[in-house]
Amino acid sequence: MTAPRPTPSLEGAARALGDTEGLDLLASLVSIAPTNLEDPVRGRYEKPNYLRAADRIVRAARDFGLATRVYDPLVHGPGGNELHGIPRPNVIVDLETGSAERVLILAHYDVVPVPAEQLGRWKSSPFTLTLRDDGRLYGRGSNDDLGSGVVTSLVAMRRLVQAGDARRSVRLLVCCDEETGGAGGVESLKAHDDALSSGDPARFLDGDVALIPDGSPHATAGSSGVAFLDAATTAPVTLGDAVALGGLLTGLDDLARAWRSRYPSPDWPDELAPEPVLTGRATVTKVDLEAEGGNGAAAQLKAVHAEADAANQIPESVTLLLDGPRPAVEAARHGLERAVRAPFRLGVASSTALPVPPGATALQVVGLSAHGGYPHRGHNPVPETLRLLDTGVREGWLDASARFSATFAVDLRLTPEMALEAGTAPALASVREGLAARRLPATIVAPEARCRPGYALDLGHPVLARLSGLLEAEGGEPGIFGEYGGTDASTLGEVRTPSGTRLPAIVLGSMDRAARIHDAEESADPRLLGTVARTLYRFVSEP
Repeated sequence: MTAPRPTPSLEGAARALGDTEGLDLLASLVSIAPTNLEDPVRGRYEKPNYLRAADRIVRAARDFGLATRVYDPLVHGPGGNELHGIPRPNVIVDLETGSAERVLILAHYDVVPVPAEQLGRWKSSPFTLTLRDDGRLYGRGSNDDLGSGVVTSLVAMRRLVQAGDARRSVRLLVCCDEETGGAGGVESLKAHDDALSSGDPARFLDGDVALIPDGSPHATAGSSGVAFLDAATTAPVTLGDAVALGGLLTGLDDLARAWRSRYPSPDWPDELAPEPVLTGRATVTKVDLEAEGGNGAAAQLKAVHAEADAANQIPESVTLLLDGPRPAVEAARHGLERAVRAPFRLGVASSTALPVPPGATALQVVGLSAHGGYPHRGHNPVPETLRLLDTGVREGWLDASARFSATFAVDLRLTPEMALEAGTAPALASVREGLAARRLPATIVAPEARCRPGYALDLGHPVLARLSGLLEAEGGEPGIFGEYGGTDASTLGEVRTPSGTRLPAIVLGSMDRAARIHDAEESADPRLLGTVARTLYRFVSEP
């Protein structure tokens, strides 16, 4: 008889992490829910709990014996319309040893929102840190980046204080806005530094190496660039034209996939990565259609909504809201069910952010959610939805007389080596040429505040080899790879060390294949959190 598996305990999770107070801090930050939503098309900028999260981090760091200060560009910097009057506190935590060397650690406390559709797929509250029988800690931000970055870094720094064996000074920068491009976060810190002369002690990004615990459990030499593209109609269009606009955007993936990197893919071949090296990716993550008019005998499509609030998240499902004569709606439903292709399925919506009037029918095209930078790990339902809508019009299941307003978001990922303009310019030009050829009244933009280039470090850099060895020894994964997701490393591409050399910035972290970051059931393995904390500690304390 197989012995029963012991039930995990919070004490065991705390031991794996290496710090009971660290686990308490993680639970507290998850419950604060420092969500970050930016939707420029609809003018939504929602960051309701930044101040509470920053205050909690400050109090924890001071309790750990560390010096802290806060930089908020809205208060201490030039401000600017791009901040929309919302506080953006960034916490700077210092452990000074008098050493000539300083290690920077860059983490972020903002987390992606939990859309309505996700709530039904969480087995526990996303804003309550929950230890399950599989030994993992569940909750929004349990991994990205409250667990992987904020807590592991503070645990490592606390141990350095207690042991008194730090060979280097450490500066932890806990930033906001990472999930939406970093405008009020690390980008504001860099802008602050750019106004100061080299060597000015007031500079924030002043160090010899930067470690960024916001990735997978291996050393990362290159980090993908990212640009969030927003497309919208400027006048009502037919459903066919709205689908055509979506087709121009989904077609960008063919353009981007031709961009190839020298950095090895961590997902090849196990996780369906398209190439053994990183490539470009273009993923339509958001679509919203809203009907204006229509009175045909076929089913009336009233709205379409991708059930995700973040532009860097592939939705699990896309909702279609139908109304009209009941026989016509049922005919449309059955036709679309026959037309949908595997691995997608069509069914009655279980939950949706759309208001569903009495008598209307909400259907959902269901795929598999994934991080926007890792489209090969999911099944994006947006392109399949566009194909079904096109089929529905051609087959007469959906009323073709209605007009629609349409908005889309695209998560465009560049290879680490590419300049930002080298990716955004051809992508924008391709869509604009298609719009002109079809005479579609629509625009597409790449807001500067929501774009960042990649980061490319030489694969043979000695710091990479050292960090990779420490990670493997402490329970991480061997090897040096590129990073699909894109991180704050890109902001550091032009930062120099005090000696004038380029600042090496290396991504690591606890985001294993089971982490489901940005999605329902996001989780962290406390053992990997402990791996990251011990690795950071050893990197600072050992020769």
